[in-house]
Amino acid sequence: MEELIEEENGALKEQLESIPGIGPKTSLLLIVALRGFENFQNYKQVISYLGLSPRIYESGSSVRGKAKICKMGMAEVRKCLYMAARSAKLYNKTCKELYERLRKKGKAHRVAMIAVVNKLLKQAFAIVEAGNLYEKDYQPKQLETK
Repeated sequence: MEELIEEENGALKEQLESIPGIGPKTSLLLIVALRGFENFQNYKQVISYLGLSPRIYESGSSVRGKAKICKMGMAEVRKCLYMAARSAKLYNKTCKELYERLRKKGKAHRVAMIAVVNKLLKQAFAIVEAGNLYEKDYQPKQLETK
C-alpha cells in the first residue's frame, strides 16, 4: 500500500508528513480516506466528512445537552488523528498554543484535543491546496494599504 501511495501521491504524502504531528501512518490514512483531498472545496467539508464537527443537542427551550462531535465519519481515521494530535500538541507550535489557550479557559482535555485535531486537518488542507511544505513560522502576506 505504501508503495502505491508513493507512486501515485508521493508529493502529497511528503507535504502531509512535513506537518509536525502527522507521520507516515496518518498521512497514508488521510490520502486513502479523503482520496487525496480531491472532492473537498474547504476544510469544513473535510472535518464534517470525518465526523469531527460539533453536534449540538437541544430540544425546545428547556432541554440543553452538551455539544459533542457527530461521529458520522470513519472511526479509524478519527483514532489515528487523535493520536497525531497528542504529538502535535507537543511539537506543533500552533497546536500547542491552541491547546494551552483552551485549557486555560477551562475547557476539558478532550475538547481541547478535538480542537487540535481540527487544527491539524485545517493545516493539512491548506498545505495540500497550496502545494507547499509546512513552514514553521509562516506569516500570511499582508495586503498593502495606500
